[in-house]
Amino acid sequence: MAEVSIDDVAARAGVHRSTVSRAFSRPEAVNAETRKHVLEVAKSLGYRVNPLAQALRRRASKLVPLLVPDITNPFYGELARTMAAAAADRGYQLVLCVTGGEVAQTNAYLTSLQEMYAPFGIVAPSTTVDLDELQNVALGSKVVVVDRVEQAQVPTVTVDSAEGIALAVDHLRGLGHRRIAYVSGISGAYTSRDRLAAYEGLAAELDMPAVVLDGGTGPDVGERAAQRLVDMTREERPTAIIAANDMVAFALISALGVRGVSVPDEVSVMGFDGLEFGARFNPRLTTVRQPIADMGVIAIDLAEKLLKDGETSHVVLAPDLLVRESTAEVPR
Repeated sequence: MAEVSIDDVAARAGVHRSTVSRAFSRPEAVNAETRKHVLEVAKSLGYRVNPLAQALRRRASKLVPLLVPDITNPFYGELARTMAAAAADRGYQLVLCVTGGEVAQTNAYLTSLQEMYAPFGIVAPSTTVDLDELQNVALGSKVVVVDRVEQAQVPTVTVDSAEGIALAVDHLRGLGHRRIAYVSGISGAYTSRDRLAAYEGLAAELDMPAVVLDGGTGPDVGERAAQRLVDMTREERPTAIIAANDMVAFALISALGVRGVSVPDEVSVMGFDGLEFGARFNPRLTTVRQPIADMGVIAIDLAEKLLKDGETSHVVLAPDLLVRESTAEVPR
């Protein structure tokens, strides 16, 4: 059965094809009675608008790519969910693109979406993505980068990692902890370096020993950090640990439990992200919360400013503290 075209609808409705087009894309430009008639005819014929065909015809679309390195980390899932809602509110359709952290895949997605006339793109990069490479593809000059600020040529939105680490240290010191360790294992070169530097700087300022239980990445970071802790003498052991993100904190708490170390009875553990799952973990995770929903909305705001007047802005958001059950006073 042949696909119903816009010309078929126009012929049956007795109007010009441009009237049919406007009835779907610019309803305010069509008389209400005419539009109602056109839509009824289109429905009776089974006509459906083809967004891609519209984009190619107009050389403009509402498809906005969100490029993330993976979808196993709930941070990216929450970012995608909140950004999809924010995009829909502005009339855009979010397209989720999983890059695996690879430069070639990132460029391929941006090139494909450029060919579909995407107005801009949102990139949440991982360590292996060189943001300079974005300038080699057409859409690369029209992207906003989330959770990284190293690339000054494009707009960025991130959280103040140094303030977040300070909140974590202040909270733990308020509970009496003086031996506070750190576990890295976070994707994203800028964020990783920034948080580790903030921890080491505060340790020096407070005359507190800086103990990095693990500075690597990957799924085994929690296991490695937990093993190093249990291998320490009781005098050496930290009484609290700050994890660079919530996923590392979850893995660390689980690995400590397998080794017979109770959280928070024997050691307190904090995360950094504020993922929703933290409220359902056992123990419920104390964490520094990033305003993930705000990051998505602001990223789209920055993209629209970039398109309108070429403004390249860099927004740094303040985190806050979520105190739950994974932290407690120093064990007696």
